[in-house]
Amino acid sequence: MSPNLHPRDISTWPLMNVRRERGFTLMELLVVLVIIGIIVSFAGLSVGQHSSRSLQDEAERIYNLLRLASDEAVLQGNELALQFGRQDYRFMFLNGADWQPIEDDKLLRARELPPNLEVALEVEGAKANFSDEENPPRILVLSSSEMTPFVLTLRLEDDEGYRIEGNLNGKLTLKKLSEGNGG
Repeated sequence: MSPNLHPRDISTWPLMNVRRERGFTLMELLVVLVIIGIIVSFAGLSVGQHSSRSLQDEAERIYNLLRLASDEAVLQGNELALQFGRQDYRFMFLNGADWQPIEDDKLLRARELPPNLEVALEVEGAKANFSDEENPPRILVLSSSEMTPFVLTLRLEDDEGYRIEGNLNGKLTLKKLSEGNGG
């Protein structure tokens, strides 16, 4: 500041090398675009992991519920079944000659399948027909600890998937399908 000017008298200050900047520099724009790109990349990865995690959770849920149902069938002496619909599944119990849904159990209650999940079921070597409402596909879980042999495949559109297999002795296995493993 020059000695002749008083700080209160701003209107008399000379315009010494003061430049008014208008807009952004190219470098500032590039930095902003890189930051936006990084944020979008992380958001995309997050969405992909969410559907993958949803698939894994559902496969583990069905596997564990079948194990629980098997234990319950043996302990209670009841015949149970896991019945599949197009977009849901529910546990049933044998009441006389009729299968009735289990309604008062928080764990073995009816559940919806995630909308982007593809389900394939083979029961005793035959492909299940989810459209057959008169004879819906069922996996029997018997009080003798036996189970209907089955292969249940849960898959996302990107070919990631899980396979749950059960044999006649009631042994269950859960396997993650590797990419390219269509089986």
